[in-house]
Amino acid sequence: MQKNHSRYFIGLDLSVTDKLAIAKWRDKQMFGLSDKPVPVENFHITLSFLGQVKHNKLEQLEALLDQISTKTVNTQTNQLGVFNKAKILYLGVELTPTLQQLAQQCLAINGKLDLPSPHDGYRPHITLNRKHAELIPITSEPPKLELNFDEFHLFESVSSLQQGKPPHYPKRMSFSLNLF
Repeated sequence: MQKNHSRYFIGLDLSVTDKLAIAKWRDKQMFGLSDKPVPVENFHITLSFLGQVKHNKLEQLEALLDQISTKTVNTQTNQLGVFNKAKILYLGVELTPTLQQLAQQCLAINGKLDLPSPHDGYRPHITLNRKHAELIPITSEPPKLELNFDEFHLFESVSSLQQGKPPHYPKRMSFSLNLF
């Protein structure tokens, strides 16, 4: 039986340099946690989680993504945080006006495709670890990285066939942001 839909999200992909800097900091500062570290190649900032999108809606999705118009995004990492319910340890990202505008345009696509809207409020972040269950507060000072993005992407969430192995997120489409 063939699937007629896949799971997608719209996001920003960090540079290799930024991914490695975050991983190096995490591995040094979070050493010994019982969490499951997110693979370095999976570091990203989600703009909107779309969930399951039927293949016959992909053309409409591409047209909607192509209509997004905003400037390049310049932001920085600014805090460590935890989503307790989801058991996620994350590195927070400053919500600049440009990032807010881009996220709002991406979230609007959920409604246009009749997909559920996943957020009560948008909180940009980079997931560092899953299954975070430590009750001890993490007092490490997070790295202050300047992040610059001149494009955003449609990612597919592809589950691993091996039990316990995390999914991977191949880019399926890329869209340029304006330099003005």
